Amino acid sequence: MLNQAILRSPGKSIIHGLTTAELGTPNYEKAIIQHAEYARALKECGLEVLVLEADEHYPDSTFIEDVALLTKNCAIITNPGAPSRRGETIAIKKIISDFYSNVEMVQLPGTVEAGDIMMVGSHFYIGLSQRTNTAGAQQIITILENMDLPGP
Repeated sequence: MLNQAILRSPGKSIIHGLTTAELGTPNYEKAIIQHAEYARALKECGLEVLVLEADEHYPDSTFIEDVALLTKNCAIITNPGAPSRRGETIAIKKIISDFYSNVEMVQLPGTVEAGDIMMVGSHFYIGLSQRTNTAGAQQIITILENMDLPGP
C-alpha cells in the first residue's frame, strides 16, 4: 500500500525547464503555490510526505517522478533521455537508498524517464519517446522480470 511520497520543491530555475507546450514561461510563484497544494493534498490522503529542497542546477527536478521508478520490490534509477536531467539521478539515488535496499540503475545506451512508464495492476507499460529508447525499456523489463524471481 502506498503510504509515502517524495517531492522536490520547484526552484526559481523552473522557468528554464524543458517544454514542448506553447504555454509561455512557467510562473515560479504559481508553481510554489501549486506544489504546496499538491503536498497538502497528499498529506490529506494519509501519506507521509518528504519534500526535498529545490535544486537550482536542474530546472526540471521538481518532476522527481521521472528519475526513479519505485516498485514494491525495488527502485530503478532511470537514465533520463534529456541530457540536462541526467545529473538529477545522483541525488535521488542517495535519497531512495534510505527507503530501498535494492536499487537498480539504467545505463547508457539506454535512456528512460519514468514518466513514460505506467503500472496497471501488476503490469508495466513502457512508452517509447524522445526520452525513453528501446535499450532503456529493455533494461527496465529485465530488471522487473528479475525482481520477481525467487532467490537462492
